[in-house]
Amino acid sequence: MNRAEDFPARRMHPVQAQRDCISKRAHATTRRVPSGSSRWEHGHGSETLKTTARIWAVAILVCVAGLSPLATQTPQPQSPPAFHAEANLVRVDVAAVDRLGEPMTTLTTEDFAVEEDGAAQTIQSFKLVLVDGQPPPGDDLSLAIRSVEHAAAEAARDEVRVFVIFWDEYHISPGAEADRGRKALTTLVSTAFGPVDLVAVMDPLLPLDALRFTRDRQELTAKIARLEGRSGVYTPTRSVAEDNMLERRDIARVRSEVTTSALKSAAVHLGSIKEGRKSIIFVSDGLTDLGTAQSTLFRDLTETANNNNTAIYTVHPAGRFDFGPSPLRTIAENTGGVALLNGTTPEKGLHRVVREAGAFYLLGYASTRNPRDGKFHKIGVKVKRTGIEVRARRGYWAPHAADLDKARSATAAAGSIPADLTNAIAALSTARSERILDVWVGAERGADGQAAVTVAWTPRAAAGPPDPTRRMSVTVKAAGGERSFDTSFDAGTLSFSSPPGVVQLRLKVRDGTGDVLDEDQRPFAVPDLSAAQLALSPPVLLRARTVAEARALADGRLATAFARREFTRTDHLFVRVSVFGTAAADADVSARLTDKSGSVLLDLPITRLAGSATVSQIDLPLVSIARGDYLIAVSAAHGDERARALVPIRVIP
Repeated sequence: MNRAEDFPARRMHPVQAQRDCISKRAHATTRRVPSGSSRWEHGHGSETLKTTARIWAVAILVCVAGLSPLATQTPQPQSPPAFHAEANLVRVDVAAVDRLGEPMTTLTTEDFAVEEDGAAQTIQSFKLVLVDGQPPPGDDLSLAIRSVEHAAAEAARDEVRVFVIFWDEYHISPGAEADRGRKALTTLVSTAFGPVDLVAVMDPLLPLDALRFTRDRQELTAKIARLEGRSGVYTPTRSVAEDNMLERRDIARVRSEVTTSALKSAAVHLGSIKEGRKSIIFVSDGLTDLGTAQSTLFRDLTETANNNNTAIYTVHPAGRFDFGPSPLRTIAENTGGVALLNGTTPEKGLHRVVREAGAFYLLGYASTRNPRDGKFHKIGVKVKRTGIEVRARRGYWAPHAADLDKARSATAAAGSIPADLTNAIAALSTARSERILDVWVGAERGADGQAAVTVAWTPRAAAGPPDPTRRMSVTVKAAGGERSFDTSFDAGTLSFSSPPGVVQLRLKVRDGTGDVLDEDQRPFAVPDLSAAQLALSPPVLLRARTVAEARALADGRLATAFARREFTRTDHLFVRVSVFGTAAADADVSARLTDKSGSVLLDLPITRLAGSATVSQIDLPLVSIARGDYLIAVSAAHGDERARALVPIRVIP
């Protein structure tokens, strides 16, 4: 068994630990992130794992770490433990309950038998985790959560259990079904959780930046009271994203995809704030059959939940009986949770979620198969004693050898990010906070052979309401001299022709009395779009906030460039770019969404704009894009000729 060098990780901030883990352990293969140790730990050879949160549709890099064995079964003050990486360690969380549904806490290693794909495995690590949601003796810390940062710090503590109640409003009927679900959840938050437990409530459209963990039971009760059932209800809509759904014939399918993606994002978020076991209570009536795409989506969800040590418990809001196979049962069983679908009331099942989060076993084995085939491998866990129900995840998706090689290459290349990517991302942080406008400068090929330079500006909130007395002046200084232009500030754009070369631009905004309200200075390299064999114009960003605006832009309507680079997840983004040169007509034009280092996250559809021989357009709804900084990379290629343009964007709540 290959063992890497020791490295400290236990008390490291979760986000920093993930970053260090990626850079140092990209070569490690793991199957599951384990729970952190509790205040009471029994066993020997116990180990823990660390992971990095995975952006959906991007391969996960997972690091494994092992905890030094405990000397005794009694809690003892301990020095900082050492951690080790295991290349083929598989970790499994196991819940064991008696006939009354009470957790069994007296089992030993000899009581368990583990198989992988039918082959017996040797248990190499074993630990019982007990957490009751009570503060440690003598703990005088305030229980009230003061901020998002405070919640993250509390979540990292060993004695704190973390839960997300996911209300799938798209698949809960209004009326009696929703009423019963709300009643069951109200009872749950009022009676089941301990004083230090952290709980958050979310639905498919809630941005993760708005997710708030709390210990305030009244706050949770108030949030639950506002939950709605919207199965079959399409209006009124809650966002631009839902407006766009109304244009789709397969709206039921889209809703299921949105729910699945949001559920996966919740698991990633939980993995980023806590090392130990987390629980999602997924309240839903069921998901629409997604056809051939369903297996891929469920595999992605399962892998993400397992790698972030998150068990998903599926609960029918009205406690409907469901003994047959279903998406809800598949999700629960494959993530180490349980489908609580077989009771007349959901209250009893919901309490089980909290009990199981407080008592479970961590089993670890070194896979004798050590697969790297990218396939699913079944795990079977049995208890030799009678009268005990055992639940564990059904298996794991092994990484593919090619994916591991790709991950290693990506990590090795991370330290040598091209300068154009670094400069593009840096542009997101250069604007001063006191500015009243954002500025964009671009160029197209003009009719006179020179470039048609366009300066566009987008007012910020600090600019206030439109004021016809305000003016924008633009001074252009080039090798041939200096020119000045003037227009209304509310016009939002100004154009002029210019020969190729670097020009210096100075913009000034003046009020009606002539006082300068804001100014901007910047160089701009005017491209030679007439001589190149292949060239791309600076991309133009257009923002749609309503369905009507999105339709008009999709149909090619002319619009003023949006100069800001920050967008919300409810925005609909369009990007237009022109291809010039002798090879333009035959060039292959493509677009990708990448992270800050240039790693490709999504291939973006790009189509020729109707009625234009040179302009192509990217249509990018941001509803499924997580918060963060990204690059839209547009490329044109013909033979040996290449051209690329980068657009930095920031997605905010």
